Amino acid sequence: MSVHVIIGEDDCLVSEAAKKVCVGTVEVIDSVSSTNADQQLADIRRADAAFSTPPFLEPEKTTWWKNVHFLPGGRTAEEVKKALEKFAEKISSSAATMPEGQNFIISGSHLLKTSVFSKKISAVAQISLFASGKPWELRRMAVARAEEYAKESGLQFSPGTAEKFISVVGIDTRSILSEISKMREYLGPNAKVISSDDIDEITSPGARNDPEIWSVTDAIGERNASVALSAIKKFELESGFAVFMSGVIEKFFRQLIDVKTNGTAGMNPFVARKNEGFLKNWSLMELRVARARFLALREKVVSGTEAGGALVVTELLRAIRKRSPQ
Repeated sequence: MSVHVIIGEDDCLVSEAAKKVCVGTVEVIDSVSSTNADQQLADIRRADAAFSTPPFLEPEKTTWWKNVHFLPGGRTAEEVKKALEKFAEKISSSAATMPEGQNFIISGSHLLKTSVFSKKISAVAQISLFASGKPWELRRMAVARAEEYAKESGLQFSPGTAEKFISVVGIDTRSILSEISKMREYLGPNAKVISSDDIDEITSPGARNDPEIWSVTDAIGERNASVALSAIKKFELESGFAVFMSGVIEKFFRQLIDVKTNGTAGMNPFVARKNEGFLKNWSLMELRVARARFLALREKVVSGTEAGGALVVTELLRAIRKRSPQ
């Protein structure tokens, strides 16, 4: 018997991972609508009954218990928590004696790795985590997925356009797949390359497009204070906001300094064009001063100073509004 636990907030990634390990006859138990303890306990009993029923007429059977949003790590009623722990104990103790062709999958959005349920079931289960990460890490992975899905559709992005595509669509996998499919239909069967103009023409924002850090750095590059303030507010509730944002801004100024002094040779064409446009708004001295101030600010907020978020906004406005001859 094989047991899989697949966890992640991107339901499309989770579903695709689950489908890859489904074999034989598949029985689905869907807990998406189970919003109270009674419904959740009923789902646990259904999952238990399915787990306890081996395949008869078919050599292989898969039970997929999906959308289990009440696993430990969220708001779980105590009686549900205890029932889950008891079920995990049963799976752990009996998995080795179950038929070889029987497979059991649990998928959900979250799971506390230190919970009793997790510790018990991890003894026999293969656990796959599509964990949340830093915004730039999630964006990098989304770009890679977009390039992979485009290739599967017989397309490829022109240099720099995969990043632009994700800045519009967002990082949600279902939205990426939908927009790639729409792009394939729009371009026709003979097209091979997705251009920047194609994205402008056809691509729509995804259903779950989270705020992109590009919105902050683009506004800084353009020296647009009102847009920068509006963009930065989308991140203010994030944990470690001051440390994260001061680091992002310092790095952005450092990159502009490098482009200002060394040019754009070897740089992604799309990124190079954007940076060249930004550099028209900044002198080298302004960039160096701004970078030095944000480097000092980051060291200060890392040490735990209070009102770090306010300091980030103050320094940002100081950098954007102060101008010197170009």
